[in-house]
Amino acid sequence: MLYLVGIGLKPAHLTLEALDILKNCDQVFLESYTSEYSEGANEELEKMIEKKFLTLERVGVEQQFESALLSAKKNNIALMIFGNALTATTHLQVLLDAKEAGIKYKVIPGISITNTIAESGIDEYKFGRTVTLCYHEKGFEPESFYDQLMKNKEIGLHTLCLLDIKKDEKPERLMNCIEAIDLLEKIKDKRNNSQEFRYIALLGMGNDDQKIIIGKENIANSQEIKKLYPQSLIVLGKTNEKEEEALQNLY
Repeated sequence: MLYLVGIGLKPAHLTLEALDILKNCDQVFLESYTSEYSEGANEELEKMIEKKFLTLERVGVEQQFESALLSAKKNNIALMIFGNALTATTHLQVLLDAKEAGIKYKVIPGISITNTIAESGIDEYKFGRTVTLCYHEKGFEPESFYDQLMKNKEIGLHTLCLLDIKKDEKPERLMNCIEAIDLLEKIKDKRNNSQEFRYIALLGMGNDDQKIIIGKENIANSQEIKKLYPQSLIVLGKTNEKEEEALQNLY
């Protein structure tokens, strides 16, 4: 059996179901390139599940996981994923590969960043399609995330922006909310878009020291920006009276 296990935003988020499965698996892997814990280390997770696990980078999951997958025909194999198991499309491909190979599988959900956005005071039901902001580099400057953000705004919906992570670089890079805002403002200016964007920064959600910051100026002046990771950014759509009350009084 193959288990795709969401392990939440920190070790304490591990569900009882996930913990029981991981303890009883013959081999456990951790996919490490799409995110990371906001607090807690791999060693803490190993103590909880009472076994060592192998960490896989992007190539390990996308190109070298076949032998481990095939072993799930006879053994119980788990692939742990930060947050929720199927938020990233990479992991859906793992299920498709298992189905094609005739391997039984089960998905164990976990707490995700999408479960925390309502803490900002913004209505969870009023979010449009989530986007991922990518670092702009020479020869690679995508703007499709901006197009989708504008489509959300046009119908009054908020946008959750997940921020780029470069785990395969040394040192690794995790985009912060200041960099994300700079990127969006750069594209906005390029397209002569004069409307103001309203931002909410989500820093290290799940961490006991997590921080939610309202407004571009407050985000730019925050001391926590360089400390709390991973980070996500909300671009507001049309807010209602209760949301405005929350924004003015919660943070």
